[in-house]
Amino acid sequence: MPLIKINGIETEVPAGVNLIEAAKQVGIEIPHYCYHPGLRVVASCRMCLVKIEGMPKLVPACQTPVRPAPAERKVEGKYDMVVVTNDAVVKDAQESILEFLLLNHPVDCPECDQAGECLLQDYTFTYGKDHSRFEFDKRVPARKDLGPQILLIATRCILCSRCVRFTQEVTGTREIFIKNRGYQAEIEVHPGKSLNNKLSMCTADICPVGALVTKDFLFKPRNWRYQRVRTVCPGCSVGCNVHIESMEEDNQIYRIKPAYNARVNQWWACDDGRLLYHVYRKLERLEYPLVRENGKLRHSNWKQAFQAVRDRLTAYKPEQLALVGSGYLTNEENFLLQKIFREGLNARHICLNDHYPREADVVYPKFVIKGEKVPNFQGAADTLRPSLSFGDLLKKIEAGEIRAVYWAGGGPYPALPEEELPILDKLDVLIVQDISHSAITERAEVVLAGATAYEKEGTFTNDQHHVQRIRPAVMPPGAAKTDFEILRELVDGFDLGLYLQPQTVFQEIAATIDGYRGMSYTALDEQGLTKGQKVPEAVARS
Repeated sequence: MPLIKINGIETEVPAGVNLIEAAKQVGIEIPHYCYHPGLRVVASCRMCLVKIEGMPKLVPACQTPVRPAPAERKVEGKYDMVVVTNDAVVKDAQESILEFLLLNHPVDCPECDQAGECLLQDYTFTYGKDHSRFEFDKRVPARKDLGPQILLIATRCILCSRCVRFTQEVTGTREIFIKNRGYQAEIEVHPGKSLNNKLSMCTADICPVGALVTKDFLFKPRNWRYQRVRTVCPGCSVGCNVHIESMEEDNQIYRIKPAYNARVNQWWACDDGRLLYHVYRKLERLEYPLVRENGKLRHSNWKQAFQAVRDRLTAYKPEQLALVGSGYLTNEENFLLQKIFREGLNARHICLNDHYPREADVVYPKFVIKGEKVPNFQGAADTLRPSLSFGDLLKKIEAGEIRAVYWAGGGPYPALPEEELPILDKLDVLIVQDISHSAITERAEVVLAGATAYEKEGTFTNDQHHVQRIRPAVMPPGAAKTDFEILRELVDGFDLGLYLQPQTVFQEIAATIDGYRGMSYTALDEQGLTKGQKVPEAVARS
């Protein structure tokens, strides 16, 4: 690999890597606006100009790759490149570029939704001048409604073209372009079009200056007031990595943004997944356990609810019992469910609900949104190890062969088509573990109030067999428990072991289920692991 020196620091970098990425390896920031690692390089903002020994003028770091030099051209006899990013000439160029970019900028930071995470704000403080020489009227183009989710505040735009390139390269939908040239240039939507693709909110993520803002985040508290948790989106089986921003004082989610994962979603996340928390917020959540008494479901406490579950399940023969697992539960929760039925009740009717509604996949050039809206269907199949199909289960209920069912839900959508609901009326006992009131909970003998994927810890396995950790961003409402807490109590009640945390269950999964062997929470880290992927020995031991 070429040996280079950046601001006096030596480092080896693979040939072809641009200087912005090379500098990151040694902890040096080269400021930039138009460059984004997920988009093609255009080198238009000129903010990343640097000096290279032997070059007659400053060059854009985003467009300049590291490359080996012939022996006779090596600097100081050993360096392929010597780069300087902090001398007087480079600093003067940075100050001049920022002065030009701020000519028409309104400097409205106190009311800007991007304040606190704006590169124009940050770079002006770090690299800019402390005053402006521009004494003329500023140009004030009108605000524009670009689409259902995106608003353009054109006075802040620096024409980096990131948003335009995103719609050209990632979605291929090409809704927006740069109209006019020079002083009159501005972002515009093509006539008859709207920025309404399923990834439109990503344009606000990659906008470096707050010109593009999501309507969902307008007029909300400042970003520095939020707690940020990295987890996995429960919107579909892709398993996009996301940051969930919430406030502890009201236990509410305020924004969801994508988190980088090279194997899963790269830098992107779809609008549906980012807005899914509104769907969960509108649900009529279960806040306490319910037990049917004298024909009516009544509020209960957890001790009585757990006892009612054990009493009702143990009243039936193993062949009359069945478990319906859920792709909304974590791998650890589904594993405990099947353990209760296989080892605690000797039941063999284990199945996974696959009757949730499914949409068509949405396919873009560099991103796919799955129509399967159950986030952990693959993981549930792995950990439950179903013994019969869901369709066969319904047939056995209709035939009277199965008399008692433990039903796990956890999602925001109907778990059973309306025409199949009457089948459940043939049961003697229906125990439901779910997050909201529904037509299924109304038929139950016992209802256990569980948690959403935003409220618990564990692992999901996506449609590509990639295993990832989910983490809680908010707390379950009222007296509701996480599903792991519910199942931990039931496992203990059947004397099947003590599991203090999901990590303990995952260790058992990794020891007993093919594809998960060698995995651990430490090995999963933030990026996750694909089933069968070799885990480094040192990480596996930890």
